[in-house]
Amino acid sequence: MELNTIIVGIYFLFLIAIGWMFRTFTTNTSDYFRGGGSMLWWMVGATAFMTQFSAWTFTGAAGKAYTDGFAVAFLFLANAFGYLMNYVYFAPKFRQLRVVTVIEAIRMRFGNTNEQVFTWTGMPNSVVSAGIWLNGLAIIASSIFGFDMTTTIILTGLVVLAMSVTGGSWAVIASDFMQMVIIIAVTLTCAISAMIYGGGPVNIVDNFPTESFITGGDLNYLSIFTLWAVFIFIKQFSITNNMLNSYRYLAAKDSNNARKAALLACILMTIGPVIWVYAKLVYCRSRYRLSQCLPRRR
Repeated sequence: MELNTIIVGIYFLFLIAIGWMFRTFTTNTSDYFRGGGSMLWWMVGATAFMTQFSAWTFTGAAGKAYTDGFAVAFLFLANAFGYLMNYVYFAPKFRQLRVVTVIEAIRMRFGNTNEQVFTWTGMPNSVVSAGIWLNGLAIIASSIFGFDMTTTIILTGLVVLAMSVTGGSWAVIASDFMQMVIIIAVTLTCAISAMIYGGGPVNIVDNFPTESFITGGDLNYLSIFTLWAVFIFIKQFSITNNMLNSYRYLAAKDSNNARKAALLACILMTIGPVIWVYAKLVYCRSRYRLSQCLPRRR
């Protein structure tokens, strides 16, 4: 058995163990869905940060960063702006809802009919979204490790299901924190390596393949890019500051911890894009000479 397979297997067992260890933390529905509203800011901030991740972050987004430069980072900077607004106003308000699930808040605000509509209409979208995320993970796992895609989807889904059902929100948030630590460690290492092999940030930017490191190539009108960036910020603001996505702050111990959690997610989402843009160059540098990775501009 290859080392990569062993590592992935150990990680899956670790996730299942997290669910089993935290099973005793769940004694009622409040514990299961929101950790009893007693979690500290660094746990809530970690899960808020990891909510915006999927396999696309390090595949599609990384590839886009390599071909078009810093433009894709605006997606994540828009997330940082959304979390900043959480910190300024929305996070404490969400925590003060004092409900177990966001669906309860919808019932309180809009009535029973709207509660049912939101519940049932959201389920198909959630299933499709989860399927897309699992499929993206299976594609990258198949390409890198040679795993069978169907097996990867089924096994990953079962592991996540087992962890979530046995440990509830405590297990999910604990696993998010561990994933955050791993991602930060790996991407920092890759970014440092990329800057060393690439001759530093200045050299990477000066020798970037396209005409502009910020907007990429094949852009005839800067106004189009500006308009896109503005609407991306509006879109991500609405995603991170609505009642349906307020669940992450319901688990916070109090309003102050909710604000700190939002600030942590904001800081990580601000620093992260810079790290990920440079980290993409490590893979290219490991297979080709630097001159091929960073050809001179046309």
